[in-house]
Amino acid sequence: MGRYDVADYTLIYVYAIHDEQHKGLLKVGKASLSSRLGIAELTPNHPQMQRAAHQRIKEQTRTAYVPYELLYTELATRVITLRDGSTQDKPFKDEDVHDVLDATGFKSRKFWDNGRKSEWYEIDLETAKAAIRAVKENRHRLATIPVYIPHTPPTRKIILRKEQMDCVKKTQAMFLRYDSMLWDCKMRFGKTVTAYELIRQQGYRKVIVITHRPAVEDSWREDFHIMLGGCGFQFVDRVQSDYTMDMERDVQNDRRLWELQETRTPFVYFASLQDLRGSERVGGKYPKNNGVFNVTWDLLIVDEAHEGTKTERGDAVISALHKKGTKKLSLTGTPYNILREYDEENRYTWTYVDEQRAKQAWEEEHPGEPNPYEDLPKMNIFTFNLGEELPASYRYVTQDSAFSFTEFFRVWTGDITKDYYPIPQGKEIGDFVHEEDVKQFLDLISRESEDSNYPFSCDEYREMFAHTFWIVPGVKEAKALSRLMQNHPVFRQYEIANIAGEGDAEKPYHLALDLVRSTIKTFDRTITISCGKLTTGVTVREWTGIMMLSGSSSTSAAGYMQAIFRVQSPGSIGGKQKKNCYVFDFAPDRTLRVLAEVHRATKGKKGGTEEARQALGEFINFCPIISVDGTRMHTYDVDDMMRQIKRISVEAAIQNGFEDDSIYRPIEGIRMGDVDAEVLKKLSDIVIPR
Repeated sequence: MGRYDVADYTLIYVYAIHDEQHKGLLKVGKASLSSRLGIAELTPNHPQMQRAAHQRIKEQTRTAYVPYELLYTELATRVITLRDGSTQDKPFKDEDVHDVLDATGFKSRKFWDNGRKSEWYEIDLETAKAAIRAVKENRHRLATIPVYIPHTPPTRKIILRKEQMDCVKKTQAMFLRYDSMLWDCKMRFGKTVTAYELIRQQGYRKVIVITHRPAVEDSWREDFHIMLGGCGFQFVDRVQSDYTMDMERDVQNDRRLWELQETRTPFVYFASLQDLRGSERVGGKYPKNNGVFNVTWDLLIVDEAHEGTKTERGDAVISALHKKGTKKLSLTGTPYNILREYDEENRYTWTYVDEQRAKQAWEEEHPGEPNPYEDLPKMNIFTFNLGEELPASYRYVTQDSAFSFTEFFRVWTGDITKDYYPIPQGKEIGDFVHEEDVKQFLDLISRESEDSNYPFSCDEYREMFAHTFWIVPGVKEAKALSRLMQNHPVFRQYEIANIAGEGDAEKPYHLALDLVRSTIKTFDRTITISCGKLTTGVTVREWTGIMMLSGSSSTSAAGYMQAIFRVQSPGSIGGKQKKNCYVFDFAPDRTLRVLAEVHRATKGKKGGTEEARQALGEFINFCPIISVDGTRMHTYDVDDMMRQIKRISVEAAIQNGFEDDSIYRPIEGIRMGDVDAEVLKKLSDIVIPR
C-alpha cells in the first residue's frame, strides 16, 4: 500500500573516518527509519538500520567516496514513566547521548566535514554503546554507580526558537507605543511558553489569562512550571463546572487574590471567560469575581481571542479587566474576525508556511546543529469525492454544490416538521434517517482492497491511524454514529470516545479531555467523536488524522483550521516520532473554499495577484492537497485550485439564477478575470432568457 507515512523510528549510529584528522574519534549521530517491524524485532545492527545509517552518513559527507566505517546501530527508544505512573516508549536523539558523554567528562572536537559542522568524541565503541545504554536507562552520565532518575521522565527544558524571541522583542517594543498586541501565530507556535518568556523579561507580577476554552488550562499550567516555576511565581485558577454562583468559593478566591497582592507574590491567574461573563460587574446574574475585577492587572492575556470575545458580554469583560496601565495580549491561530482591530505594527504573524520553511532550511543554514522544528509534523489534506463510490451521494449535494453532512447524518427527532415523514417502523428517535447510507459510507472507508486509498482500508493504515479525531454535525449525530460504529465489523475494534455528550448537553471541557486521554492510554485503537469540543487549544499527541464530517461551504475558516491543526501536535507513537499528519475531508469544494478564504484573509490587501499566487503555491507545497476520486489521485497546484473554485462558483451561479455575486468578489490569487466574466454573462443569457 504505502500511501500514508505517519511516523518513523529514530536510530543511533556510530561511525569512524579513517584519516589522521579523525584518528581516535568517533561520531555519534541519528537517522530516521521507516519500518513496519516492531521495537523488539529491530535488534542492534539490524540490516534495515544499517541501510538507513549508511544513507544518512552519505548525506552528511555529501559523497560516497569519503572512507568511513559504520561500527554500530541501535534503535533510539527508551521507556519513560509518566506522571500518572504509566510507561511509554519514546524516541530519543543523538544530542541525548552527547549530553551523557559531556557530563561524564569525555572530550569532543568540532570539525567542518564537507561544509558541515560536526562534533566527534574521543571515545571507543564500547564507551559509545554504554552512553546509548545510559540514555535508555534514564541516567545522566556514565558511572560505576549509575545516577538514576527514579519513576519520573527527564526534566523538560524549553529553549525558545528565533521566531519566538523575535515575537517577544517586537511585543516589548510595541508595548511602549500600544496598549494591545496580537499574536497571529499558527497552532503549535508555542504561544504559552512565549507569553511566559514575555512575562519573565518584562517583570510583570499580576497577570490574568482568560479564555473561552477552559481545557487549555492544562497546557498553561504545564508550561508555567517549566518557564516560571522556579521564579517565585504562583499559578492560580478559578474554573467552575457550571458557571453559577458559589459564594463560599468566591470569598476564598477573593481572599487568595488579596493575600497574593499583599505579600507582593507574582502570580498568573487563569480564568474562564464564561465564568467571568456571569458576573454582575459586567451585566451577569451573579455577585461574583469582584476580586478579579478589582485588580489592576499588569498584563491581560486573551487566549483563543477569536472565540467568545465579540459578544456584548465578552467585550464588557475585557473592558473591565483592561484598565489604564494594563497591557492586553491577544493570542490566536485564526484571527480572521479580529484582524481589523490591529495595525500591521502591533501584530506578530507566524504561519504554517513560515514554520515548515524554517524546518526545511534549518539543516542548510545551521549544519550540525539540532533542528528545533524537526518534531513538527507535515500536514497533508486528502479530499474524497463520494460521487462514484457512494451511489446515494447526490441526495446530499446542496445548491452551492457542497456535500451536506447535516442532511447525511440527520437523525429522527419525532417532530414531523423536522423529520418530514413519520418515523418508520423499527426506527426510534435518535436513529439515523439515512442509516443504510451511513453504513455504506463506513463500509466504503474500511473496505479491504489493494486499490483503496481510504484511511481504514487495510491493517497497515489502521495501525497508522490508530487514534483519530472525527468531527460530526451535532450531539445526537455523534451518539448515533458511535452506536453504529460499535456494531460495525471493522470499527468495533476501536474504542469510541464520544465527547459530544449525552442528550443535548456536551461534556465539560476538562471531562472531555480526561476521557480522551484515559481511553487512548487504555486501548490500542481509538476514535474520538466530537461536534466541536476539543477543536481549539488542546494537545492530544496520539492523534494522527482527522475526519472532517461536518460543515458545508459556509464553514468558518477559523473553525476549520483550528480543528485540522489538532492533529499536528508533535508526539511519539509506539517508539516512533510523528512525521506526518492527515486531514480527510469528504467535501472537496468546502476544502478549497476554506483554504482560499484563509489565504484571502491572511493576505488582506498586501501584494498583487502574482505575489498572492506564489504565496498560495508555497502553502500547497508545504501542505499538499490531494484529490481522491475512486482509485485516482491528483495533487493540486495553484492553477488547479483556481479552475476548481471558478467551476464551483459557476455551478453556484447557475443553480442560484446568477443572483449570487460571490463569483465576482476577488480572492487574492484567485480572480474572476474579464474573459471569465464575459463567458458567465453569455451563459446567463442562455440559461435565463432576457
